[in-house]
Amino acid sequence: MSRQRLNESIATRRLVLRPLQQADAGAIDTLCVHDFEVLRWMTSLPWPPEDGATADFIAAAADQDPVSGEAAFAVTLGGILIGLVSIRAPGDLAEHPDCPTLGYWIGRPFQGFGYAGEAAVAALDWAFAAHGCTAVAARAFADNAASRKVLARLGFRETGRTTRRSKALGREVENVVLRLERDERRQTEAAQ
Repeated sequence: MSRQRLNESIATRRLVLRPLQQADAGAIDTLCVHDFEVLRWMTSLPWPPEDGATADFIAAAADQDPVSGEAAFAVTLGGILIGLVSIRAPGDLAEHPDCPTLGYWIGRPFQGFGYAGEAAVAALDWAFAAHGCTAVAARAFADNAASRKVLARLGFRETGRTTRRSKALGREVENVVLRLERDERRQTEAAQ
């Protein structure tokens, strides 16, 4: 089987999700990597930031098969990067090894306008189609009320708790593990 690369864009009512480009590094650094109030909610990024890590992440994302690895989409508003949404291949969460995993962040100037949910809906639709799965999983820090609220609105249900090491915080952090069944996604969509 030949290796695929993410080459599609997804348009929503207000946003365009597209593959990451090296030109996105500056915006990602400003909105996430150098903003502790955004970075603190992620497990994989260290604080203080490491030089060149963003460019390395973008290069790795561009080289990954989006179905067997990670599909990382730049979330853009009027052509401006405002965040990122990704779908990791099944196996990222031990609690739901059969499910791809949703992840996202939105830069602070763009929070509170519903962009995270809008981008997540598009990524979920992509995940269900690309993976042919019956459910998608997610996790959020237990004290990240904003992210948990977004996931609840999308129809995710808590299935358990786990801990993960946060590089930024330098400690283990309690995470809520969630799952969204494909049929529940359709019901949530119909109700909106």
